[in-house]
Amino acid sequence: MRRTTLFALLVLSGVFIFLIGKEAFREKRIGTPPDGCVTCHQTPEDPSPSHSVSNFGCAICHLGNPYAREKERAHLGLAANPGNLRNVRLTCGQGGCHPDLPGRVENSLMATNRGILAALQSRWPHNPAEDVETVNQLAVQAPGKSMALDHYRKMCGGCHLWKIREPWKGEIGKRGGGCSNCHVLGPSGPRQDLEKKSFVHPKLTTRIPNDNCLKCHNRSARNALSYLGRFESEGYGTPFEAGGLNSRRLSGGRFYLELHPDIHKEKAGMDCIDCHTERGLMGDGNSYVHMNEQVDITCNNCHDPKGENAGFKRELADRLLKLNGKQPSVGPDDIILSSKGGSPLYHVRRSGNDDIALYRKRDGKEIKFKRLSTRKVHEAPYHDRLSCQACHSEWMPQCYGCHVALLKGQKQKDWLTGEKLPGRWVEGRSYLRFRKPTLGIWPTGQIGPFAPGCQVFLDVFDEDGRHQPEQAYQTLTMAGFDPHTTGAGAPKCVACHLDPKRLGLGEGSLKVTGEGLAFSPTYDSRASGLGIPFPLDAFVSADGESLQKASRDGARPFNRNELLRITHASKCLFCHDTYDDPIYNQFDASIRKFRSNETPCKKDRP
Repeated sequence: MRRTTLFALLVLSGVFIFLIGKEAFREKRIGTPPDGCVTCHQTPEDPSPSHSVSNFGCAICHLGNPYAREKERAHLGLAANPGNLRNVRLTCGQGGCHPDLPGRVENSLMATNRGILAALQSRWPHNPAEDVETVNQLAVQAPGKSMALDHYRKMCGGCHLWKIREPWKGEIGKRGGGCSNCHVLGPSGPRQDLEKKSFVHPKLTTRIPNDNCLKCHNRSARNALSYLGRFESEGYGTPFEAGGLNSRRLSGGRFYLELHPDIHKEKAGMDCIDCHTERGLMGDGNSYVHMNEQVDITCNNCHDPKGENAGFKRELADRLLKLNGKQPSVGPDDIILSSKGGSPLYHVRRSGNDDIALYRKRDGKEIKFKRLSTRKVHEAPYHDRLSCQACHSEWMPQCYGCHVALLKGQKQKDWLTGEKLPGRWVEGRSYLRFRKPTLGIWPTGQIGPFAPGCQVFLDVFDEDGRHQPEQAYQTLTMAGFDPHTTGAGAPKCVACHLDPKRLGLGEGSLKVTGEGLAFSPTYDSRASGLGIPFPLDAFVSADGESLQKASRDGARPFNRNELLRITHASKCLFCHDTYDDPIYNQFDASIRKFRSNETPCKKDRP
């Protein structure tokens, strides 16, 4: 019995010692990757503090076989770019990581391209049976007869999040890649020295630099360029440098000029992500057609908050703040502001009634400012429909007369398939200018800036190069958007009330008469051979007739009544040129008194 008991004690002691030793062995293993990838990819750098190799290893993100030692077996099923939307649910979106994000990103406008597809199909002649809503839907269809969709495939289809970066070169190779498109700095692939066996992993960040936005948003509305004060100019390459063309180039050899940047960039050094929220960029899970439906931020969210408080989402705010790594802690009396969609602006805090501080996301620098509602100019009567952009946009890139030709006898690469398909598109334009914005009515009912959205003059040439006039057409559209050229000041009253360009008539000479408006345009479309009876830069005629389509339902130029009301005040503005002049408190009553000589004007009239 004693021997049995002793034997049992010895066995238990051995097991206990073994467990202690095993636990000690485990303790020593802490800090080493749980897979064998580093056998070949030695001394890898951490992609980010929250994605350390010592804690996660490699295979949890890149998949593959972490237990194999041969390259072919180890790389079986490898996801070289875990951010690609084709595999993101198994990588970034796996349980315990970011499971809620893939569905949101997949439905975002940057992934679906619904806005571009809807605009092309609604304005271009096409076969209704081929209508598609998303780029994914188009990618699985064989090329059809729709010129609009063929144009998208070959001219637009290389700029969406579903696109993989490999094997494209140049700027097109930087676009796409799903999550990596925004969150990876530099190339998405690894950089390895086979001799030294060192491995440099691309860096991941939530502090997204402007360059990651600029690689895509430098065409169409050109918002990223405009924000930085860059204007894509005509292709003259002036001013010359050392007897040659200047060095300020964009992708495709396009030239640009340096103009006044947005005040948020010039004065505060803010980046795109300092305004745009993760919900506004990655979406909320719903699939929208129009950008304003997804964009999550307004000027008022920071400049005139109405007591917004992100306390109900404080957990998310704290998580984003910690993930950023550059933000100061939130003070006990600080209120975290929120966006129009309820996203916590963890980097914008309000203390007291009017003091607001923004901490830049990339470096945490504090930017202090006051609420704009403290300025009486924003309470002026008759201006309640003005958007902030209507007064504070200093300039707007305006590309007029896009001349598009389809050459059926040539081939061009289809960005969705990578194959060269019959039909080549070439583009030219009548003129590209930076000008003060044209104003009109946005779908929201606000008055805001407009610029050419898609002024297409299309010609088709058959396989033998013969022009097909029966297939030619033209469609002229104006689009309302924020040009991202905000300035602190606003134009003088006459700059809107008596400026034909801002009124939507185009550049030229305007005269206000007793019968209405008389306008003489600068640009002569007939002399340019465009075959239209109005100038390219005109949104509306002096009689209030709409001359071009609007890009959105509900958007439009000023009508005749609005044009007359706006110009009605023009004769008074030369003397009464401030917002707070008493005559504008009740302007209609002031006019009646003046006309009845009840209250004669005490200032000299022009």
